[in-house]
Amino acid sequence: MALTDHSDIYVAVHDAGINRIAHAVFRQRPSLVNLGTVGFVRNPERLCEKIDAHPVVTQRGNPLVGLVPGLPVALTSYTVEYCFQVTTLQLDVHPGNIISLPPQLNPPLAPQMMAVQAGACFGYGCPSPDLVAKLPYLPAASDKPAIQMRQNADGRFVATPQVNDRQIDKPPREVMIPAGELLCTCLDIFGTLGFDFIGPLGHQRLAGRLGGIEIVDLAPTSLEDSIECYLSLVVKLGVLPKLQIPIIQFSTVTGLFSLEVEPTPNSAALPFNPALEDDQFKVFLDLAVGPGQTSGGGGGSGGGSSPPPDPGVVRGRTRTGIFDATAALSEKAVQELFIGVRDGFSKSGSGSKDLGPFSVSYAAEVHLENGSIDLRSDGSIAIKELDVAFNTLEFCLGLDIPKICIGGFCIIGIPFDGCLVHAPSFCLFEDDPDIELCLDLAPFVRIELSATLEALTKYAVNSARTAAMNDWDAIEAGLPNHWQIYIDPITLDVDLFDVADIVRNLLEDAVDAALDTILGPLPGWAKDLIKAILGPVIDLIGDILDLGDDIEEWLSDKLGVSLGLFNFILTAVADHLAKGHPLAQIPDPLTILPADGTLIPVLVPIEFLGLHVDDVEMALEVDLGG
Repeated sequence: MALTDHSDIYVAVHDAGINRIAHAVFRQRPSLVNLGTVGFVRNPERLCEKIDAHPVVTQRGNPLVGLVPGLPVALTSYTVEYCFQVTTLQLDVHPGNIISLPPQLNPPLAPQMMAVQAGACFGYGCPSPDLVAKLPYLPAASDKPAIQMRQNADGRFVATPQVNDRQIDKPPREVMIPAGELLCTCLDIFGTLGFDFIGPLGHQRLAGRLGGIEIVDLAPTSLEDSIECYLSLVVKLGVLPKLQIPIIQFSTVTGLFSLEVEPTPNSAALPFNPALEDDQFKVFLDLAVGPGQTSGGGGGSGGGSSPPPDPGVVRGRTRTGIFDATAALSEKAVQELFIGVRDGFSKSGSGSKDLGPFSVSYAAEVHLENGSIDLRSDGSIAIKELDVAFNTLEFCLGLDIPKICIGGFCIIGIPFDGCLVHAPSFCLFEDDPDIELCLDLAPFVRIELSATLEALTKYAVNSARTAAMNDWDAIEAGLPNHWQIYIDPITLDVDLFDVADIVRNLLEDAVDAALDTILGPLPGWAKDLIKAILGPVIDLIGDILDLGDDIEEWLSDKLGVSLGLFNFILTAVADHLAKGHPLAQIPDPLTILPADGTLIPVLVPIEFLGLHVDDVEMALEVDLGG
């Protein structure tokens, strides 16, 4: 069964991949899950559990412990030191093969549920009795002045602050008592979660649903129940609402087209969406493609200022089994995206060349029409009969006709080879070019493209990186390696067709009109005489141009070979289809949390990224490291 049998888009994340990401966060950003007062920040070795931090964390001097305020001593301005650590965190999606649930959560794990296990330690820095005996009494400081009700002249009561000597000379707000013996309590907390799509159509969100929560081996039972009830409130009212994920909606993608992504409705064929099964968190989505938003420009012939990507090489997978993450597009979704890319494509360009007795140039703006895309069982992608239509195709000819002089002969001669009266003379075609004419060929020329494409991924090492750079240095310097996604043409066929016979007539009329312009004020009989002397106009121009009998073959040669119009079109379309450049580049390692001040970014290596195509879908498959 295909992944996208019942939806346009399929996304699945394996619980092992989620656990790898959690492990990376714990090691690379320990201050998120190890919290303590100032004494523990300065001396993290005093924590209940030793921190397993990545070496780069200590090399960069990043804190191991996140600072929290002291624990207040009621009725005083004193606080006590303490620490809190989340020591482990792992997830297990149904059927459940990682976490052994306690009896209170009714194992085994129920269908369409996910189990969570967290290890947590609380350490209380209990001051020594000798130290406490020496501490003076410090009454609790008041953060706000006392409130007194006063009656205004109109009889209404208003609240006004009351300031007295005690509030002006109030004691310090906080005095930290140094920790004595650290009293640690470490517990395992288990929970079960489900997920649903909630909200009205078009504004749906992915929301978590708490099944149950259990703290193991906490006594007495009433205390355990109280804490579990409180934690349930925190999770339901505080944590899960913050984690609600809106369904992604793209307003535009590079201006080419718009996308709307919504959850696939539940049905008999798709009873659960999202689905928690096969050790994976799965989401099924439907895709709608619409027109994009253009900025008014047709695109230039330049390639921009960004440097070309580093060349990548194919890298094979080293693991076996289920991937950490999989995303798939159905063939229908690929076809809709193809239509969006096709309809959003527009490119302009120009070129010229001097060919001796004549010169040629063009200015073109093209768009794409028709065509189809087909995913094949051999892993290739076929694009058939994609038309390149011209909004503008101005083809200009500059002709250098050999100089011709008329007149100047002797009318009245004199002896000894002299001449008394000469006939008037003048010369034609002294300029270079003598004739310049432009034809609008857009209505008469059309190009058809067919291609067989290969979907593949490559791994590129950033050429600017040095051997001494580690991943954190490279990320912070903007020099990560990349996994690159390509759609490479295997075959590419280009046919010029629909060059109408009327083009020959256009050329003849344009040359004849140009000669009339050159001959200018001469009377009609003189123009006819000169044209008769020059011979048939189109024959003369044909000889200069080496036009031959086939106007289509000649025009194809001049546009495609001499001017490189085909190269311009092929380059534009191939770049659009990611031949010369990756369709996408995914940095390796992947940044899970960005750098925060002096804190290093949290990075997860991508061990493998593959693009798989068969006759029903296109799938991106990922293995994470760490």
